[in-house]
Amino acid sequence: MPTPHVVILGAGAAGTAAARVLKETDAVTVDLVARTAEIPYNRTLMNKAVVVGLLTSAQAAMTGVHALADTAEHVDREARTARLASGRILPFDALIIATGSAPRKLEGNIPGARDATDVGLLTALHSLEDAVRIRDLLARQPGPARIVIFGAGLVAAETASLLRAQGHPITLVARSRAPGATAFGGDSAARLEASHREHLATAFGRTPTAFEVDGAELAISLDDGSRLQADIAIVAHGTEASGPAPWGAGVGVDERLRTPYPRVYAAGGSAIHHDDMLGTWRIDHWADAVAQGEHAARVLLHDFELGTDPGRYLP
Repeated sequence: MPTPHVVILGAGAAGTAAARVLKETDAVTVDLVARTAEIPYNRTLMNKAVVVGLLTSAQAAMTGVHALADTAEHVDREARTARLASGRILPFDALIIATGSAPRKLEGNIPGARDATDVGLLTALHSLEDAVRIRDLLARQPGPARIVIFGAGLVAAETASLLRAQGHPITLVARSRAPGATAFGGDSAARLEASHREHLATAFGRTPTAFEVDGAELAISLDDGSRLQADIAIVAHGTEASGPAPWGAGVGVDERLRTPYPRVYAAGGSAIHHDDMLGTWRIDHWADAVAQGEHAARVLLHDFELGTDPGRYLP
């Protein structure tokens, strides 16, 4: 039998983990595809190290990863090819989609938001480029920067803690009056809220209604009529699954990370799971993405009769 050729779309945690497993055997060949102009990097280091200036972009890069930097745009499931941004067509015998996620944006068409984004005063914290942008803006401040963070989930709270420890005054703005209640329950959410209020300025149950750029400063209007002055505002509203066309917003998988298409798999933040026990779920977390990538690779090898069945995937 000819050596199967595997294409992996995405060079983040899931994609690189899958590539490592597959490259341990000489039974398949592998093309790992990253986004155009992207060096694979450890996303967990964005706020922990790059934003706060502990590591450079180069130091956050993943070593030993060789990827083709050419964004995947479209998969032809019948022809079994992937079209890349450069126009290159990659044929495959098997495909692992590990294109990760995209940051959730602020809801609605908020006046002034585009202007604030264009000048860099309103930004997501999802990519290495975002982290560098925030780090550089903070470095230009003559003193502590007034930082507004939209969101109160894990990334928002951790980033708030890290930046507060550097002396920056933080305001946490959240749509929910009890952030974390859905994930952790009411009692835990109440303790989290008390801790937030003890250490940070908070505006819970509030949403922005307008942004106004004034030189190097940003004025933010909230839905209760109050206004915040900031040197930078960070949107940390979580993520949404992404995938190449024709999937777009995530790729549905079964309990073994297989899609409905033969020898096409998905793993990590781009994979949407459905099962009777857990319902519909998705996890965008570095450690889980690594585990999913490894599992998808082992299922793929089993499907080619090149390895043992790893069984169903559980987070």
